[in-house]
Amino acid sequence: MRILVIADIHANYRGLKAVIDKFPDVDEIWCLGDIVEYGPCPSECVDLVHTHCKHVIRGNHDDHFAVQQPSQTVGWLGWFPHHTTIETLDYLQKLPSLLSTEVEKRSYCLVHGSPKHHTSGRLHPYADEGDNLEAIQGTSEDRILSGHTHMAMKFEVKGKLVVNPGTIGQPRDGDYRAQCMLIEEGGFRFERVEYCLHALKKDYLQSGMDQQQAKIWFDYTRTGIVDPHGIQLGPFSPR
Repeated sequence: MRILVIADIHANYRGLKAVIDKFPDVDEIWCLGDIVEYGPCPSECVDLVHTHCKHVIRGNHDDHFAVQQPSQTVGWLGWFPHHTTIETLDYLQKLPSLLSTEVEKRSYCLVHGSPKHHTSGRLHPYADEGDNLEAIQGTSEDRILSGHTHMAMKFEVKGKLVVNPGTIGQPRDGDYRAQCMLIEEGGFRFERVEYCLHALKKDYLQSGMDQQQAKIWFDYTRTGIVDPHGIQLGPFSPR
């Protein structure tokens, strides 16, 4: 069985579509959450995930997006609830925050954060061992698939394999290309997928988002670096 695992899309339709198109012959697609926020195409990304993914987990940004009220949001966050559909919000609200499944006699825990803190927890190989042990306490599955950190990684915690596919929408390792992961015959293979940055920029320009904020989020994605001190504010043009 061949499974594509994705996470942290962050409303980047161009990256998500490129990944799905690159692997048309997979048996299943699993999404580990954070479909929305930051990017310009939340509803389009939710539609793609809903259409193509077998399992979908709710992330912290999906949580926030689904429960916020337009009158309660300020600044750039106020854009999101006005640029989506009721169907998108309903879909996000109904997503599970934790899921267990079995494939080819291997059990998997699917979560955005950690088994202890489903949407906001972090699992990382350089974290304190005690913190990682606490984060997976009570997990019965052999393998834990987790997102949230935007970093592709694979490591063990007390005999359990923890694997993160990285991020489609907002890499933080200096490389804009969408990250994803394939599970094949029980093994894991990390992948990077190119997509058109000009098309993503056009999506931001046409989104109705505040243009200074749109420039910041686009530059974060374009550079693969989230550094507010490195972003030069100025005109955001189609060129």
